[in-house]
Parts: sequence; structure tokens; C-alpha cells
Amino acid sequence: MSFEKDTSFCVPLWINGATICPEGSTEYNVTTPPSQSLAWKACAATPSSINEAILAASQTFASWSKTPFSDRISVFSKAADILESKSDEVQYYFEKEIGAAEAWSSFNLNFCVGALRGIGDVLEDTLQTEVIKGKDGMKGIVNKTPYGVVGAIAPWNAPLILGLRGILAPIAAGNTVVMLAAPLAPMTQHFLGQLLHTAGLPAGVLNILPAPPAPADAAEAVETLVKHTAVRFLNFTGSTSVGRKINEVAGKYGKPVTMELGGKCVALALKNADLDKLAQELVVGAYLNSGQICMSTELALIPTALNPLLIEKLTSITPKIFPPSTLPLITHSSKQRVLNLLTDAVQKGAVIYTAAGQQDIQDALIEKLAEDANSSLPPLFLGKVTKEMEIYHTETFAPVFCIIEYDGDNVDEAVKMTNELEFGLSVSIFSTDEDDAIKIAGEIESGAVHINHMTVYDNPSFPHGGVKASGYGRFGGKWGIEEFTYIKTITRVV
Repeated sequence: MSFEKDTSFCVPLWINGATICPEGSTEYNVTTPPSQSLAWKACAATPSSINEAILAASQTFASWSKTPFSDRISVFSKAADILESKSDEVQYYFEKEIGAAEAWSSFNLNFCVGALRGIGDVLEDTLQTEVIKGKDGMKGIVNKTPYGVVGAIAPWNAPLILGLRGILAPIAAGNTVVMLAAPLAPMTQHFLGQLLHTAGLPAGVLNILPAPPAPADAAEAVETLVKHTAVRFLNFTGSTSVGRKINEVAGKYGKPVTMELGGKCVALALKNADLDKLAQELVVGAYLNSGQICMSTELALIPTALNPLLIEKLTSITPKIFPPSTLPLITHSSKQRVLNLLTDAVQKGAVIYTAAGQQDIQDALIEKLAEDANSSLPPLFLGKVTKEMEIYHTETFAPVFCIIEYDGDNVDEAVKMTNELEFGLSVSIFSTDEDDAIKIAGEIESGAVHINHMTVYDNPSFPHGGVKASGYGRFGGKWGIEEFTYIKTITRVV
């Protein structure tokens, strides 16, 4: 097919509506999990190319910010129509760059189609001018005004959804964008530039450059983007550790930032939970996309009385929902990090379960997993996990979750355990009494709480974001559009 590429292909920069790969640019390898075989190469962003992209975006801002809402919506609607016809191409990029199954690429595509069409439903109302009257005889005209050039930094794990999320609301609000694409999924996000350009987005409104993979080069790229005087706002989705570093840079230059960061997402079961429903939602919530989702279920707080039967159900349904014996992880280093967490947990008394049940020789299992040359792991869950274990507090970003038992008559204990975690992105509560679950949800410190549903949930019309170490600000719906505007008040005497 025309979109297929061989190993000699190099993902270019997308600047001012054109693909370029400047002479002398550094190229790096993009590999396919779990074998880590070469997929293609990518042209890494440099300070020079980032400044070129910022210039294009800043020169286009004046005209784009004045573009009528109807024209903006038309571009997004056409992009949705085009994207619907590109499922084979999207799946090809997903498989090549992140080793994802078709279910994950289809979910990403359908979500993005909905986001592109749905933003038109709220855009004009969200940005509507308000008029207020003061008691002192003054009238205030309140405008929601686009910032200018917005910097966006997107991750690899849901490259279409999170790539589009970093650019759609800013552009819809009238900003222009320079995005540093995920170095592990540069072609999938480069595709977004091609898509919107084909749909009629003017050159310069969106510029996409693959971020360099080396940490020092990536840090230089981020600082180049943030410190430029034309860049007025930044949005970042990614790990908490990287987000803190970016926040330091943004603070240094006085730039506002919206961030959605990591999670240690909890599924809290009450003693009246439907165990069949709970088991299914735990398995999907923990293992979808190999657990490489910021909202993946990492901890399951289970009443002690329910735990034995729940474990039976988990080992029974896991191979039915996820037939592959192993699931791909993005890199070898990701796998090794998880193996280190498992080793620490086992040494401190944790028990590992696979679809075959409890593993008798824990150390032997970990050694066997380490010997596999592929960056993959089977779906796993752990029992007898305690707070002394690193895995209790650390986001695994892998097909692994931990069961923590609690006294089912003491829900306050479970709420306290949830709120003591560093993160606060997504929590699930399972109960046959939904009114009671909603009441408990009010006590949970989290950006989202889902009743009788897995922790993995997002909707382009809903606000999405975290609290505590999971970030601040909101993407999605009218809230996401407002995030990329500032309030300008114009006053006059009545």
C-alpha cells in the first residue's frame, strides 16, 4: 500500500505545511516492539528547526486567530471524514511504532474522529464574549483570547489521541502550535500534520517535529521551545518525573503550562461489588495496551472476604480477554524496570499470579521472563502486596496490577489508602449501591472517579486531568478550549 515504508524511510519535520529534513540533521532509529527490529528512521528536531517552526507559527497566528469559527469547524469536520477512511494506515503506524493491536488503533481512531467532530458543538459557545455591568457605571466586555503560539509535547502510548489532544483545542481556540512529537512514535504524530493540512488547515498553524530521543538533546529541545518569546503557553502529557523537569523550565521563563502526568490508579471494590463485573473491568483496565496507559488500573483494593473468589475469576477470564501469552512493552528498558519492581516485591513477600494461577517459584518466573529476548511480559497480578514494596507506590506502565486487601466493613480505610497515594488521576469504585459509591467518590482525591467501570475512561466532551502528582489543568470539551485562552477585559463608561 502507498503508506507502507521500508527501513530506509526517515520521518521528516513538518514545518509551515511542508516536509523537510535539513541537511546534516541527526537521524535516529524507530523500532517495533517487542522484537525491537528497525521500522524506519526519524529526523530529530534541533534548536534551529524548532525556531524555524516557531517563526512559521507566529507569522500565521494573526490570520488564524481571526478565522471565523465556521471555517475552523469545517477543517476539523473534513479531517474527521478523512481520518475515518484511514484505518489501515493508522493501524500500520501503530503496529510498526508501538506494537499495538488493532483494537487499540481502532479505539484511537474512533476517539479522534469523535473529538474532531465534537469540538464544533461547543467551540462558539465556549468562546462567546460576555458583557458585565459594574455598580460604578462601567461596562466590561470579557473576551476569551488565544495566547499565540502554543508548545505541545505528546507521548507515544496513545499517539493519535494524545497527539491530537495536544493540538486540537489550542488550534480551535485560535492559537497556532509547535509540537514535539514522541520520539518512539514520530510517524503516527507526523500523520496528524498531513491529515489536518489535507483537510484545509493553513500552513504554519500546525508544525510537528520529532523530539530527539537522547535525554540531553530532548532537554535542549524543550528549553528552546519554552524560552522563545513567541511561545506563550505549553501543554505536556507524559510521566510525572519528566513533567516536573518541564515545569521547572516553564517556571524559569514564566510560561503557563497544562499537564496530564502519571497515575497509580485504584480500583476500589466495596463488599457488595459484583465480582464478575469487577474481574472483567480489572483485567481490561490493567492489561489494555499492555497496561501502558496513564489511567491503567495499578492497585485493586479488595475486601478480604471477596479476594479468594476474585482471584479465581481473574485467572479464568484473563486468557479469554487477552489470548496472547505475552503483551508487548515499548522498550527493553521498560521491561527491565518492571522486572526490578517484581523482584523487589517478591523479596518482600508478594505473590505473583499469571493466567495459570499462583506461581510456586517466584524467582524462577522472573528469571524466565528476563531471558526472553523480546520486550514483552505476560499479564500478571500480585497478591500480598504491602506499602514497603516499591511497586505499591510506583507506576508500572505494564500489564501488572496489585491486589491490596482491606477490611470490607471499613471503607474509610480504603479511601485513606487511595488518598495517601502521590497520584490522583483516575479511580474506580465498584458497588451494587451506586448512590453509596457516588457518595464515597466525593471523598476521593482524583481528577476522575468512575462507578462500576474500569479506571481507563476518557471522552472528548468531558474534562480530563489529574490532581496532586498527576498534573493540573484540563483537556477535553469546553474546559479544554478555555485552557488555551486568557481572559481579556475591555471596559468603558456606560
